[in-house]
Amino acid sequence: MQKEQGYYLRPAEALALRAIQKRTGLKVLILEGPPGTGKTFFAEWLAIQQQANYLYYLCHHWTGDEELFISVHVGRVAAGVNDPQDAYEFGILTKAALASQATPVVVCLDELDKAPQRAEALLLDFLQNGRIYLPDGQKIQGVLENLIVVITTNGIRPLMEATMRRGFRIKMDFLPPNIEADIIRKQTGAPMGAIRCVVRMMQIIRSSGVTSPSLQEGRQLVEDLSVAESAADTQFLIKGWLCKEPEDWDALKGQIGNPGAVLWGEWTR
Repeated sequence: MQKEQGYYLRPAEALALRAIQKRTGLKVLILEGPPGTGKTFFAEWLAIQQQANYLYYLCHHWTGDEELFISVHVGRVAAGVNDPQDAYEFGILTKAALASQATPVVVCLDELDKAPQRAEALLLDFLQNGRIYLPDGQKIQGVLENLIVVITTNGIRPLMEATMRRGFRIKMDFLPPNIEADIIRKQTGAPMGAIRCVVRMMQIIRSSGVTSPSLQEGRQLVEDLSVAESAADTQFLIKGWLCKEPEDWDALKGQIGNPGAVLWGEWTR
């Protein structure tokens, strides 16, 4: 694992970047893994690394063609338009196609697994050909060499096989504990003993609880320890930042005993 411009690059990601440099046409990366593993951050970092315009869209259960491609702008139509294209409101993929005509673009379709399968099916032609069709029959063609599409999924539902065929798939997991601890130390300046304790708690919940605390949640817990005045306060902070379900707290108690007291002891040592 290597650090590149503030990002810890995993081997699979480094391989994908080398492939992108040599591949022609539109590039699609599909990042799979639990929340908090850095999928969206990787898309942002990739845009910086490629000196590209970054476009972001968070998918949801009502995502459809209007959000992805185009919709009628009622206000403009009511006011009257001279150019037919002025009647439309462009969605994320249309914006990406237009932007690619002038500059490299990285577009992130975050949490595609939350969108309905029908919306995912609408992506297939764009992922292969980078083109958009307007309601009046006109076509917007993106510059394929300038387009990188990053799709992320948390595994809420399986993505379509047709989608998976169009991209290079990267399974992302959490960073090694020593790297997570080093990142939190650099961001907070907190005592290393307390940081290691928090990272250990995150690992316990990930492996024996039912949720997956992110690096960001661990950092927030460490930052908020400065306002704690007792082991009881520390326990509330642990539950508030790391434990989303009762089973998470039970996992901590089963392996640590009294998590609040242990972390408070490391913080005040």
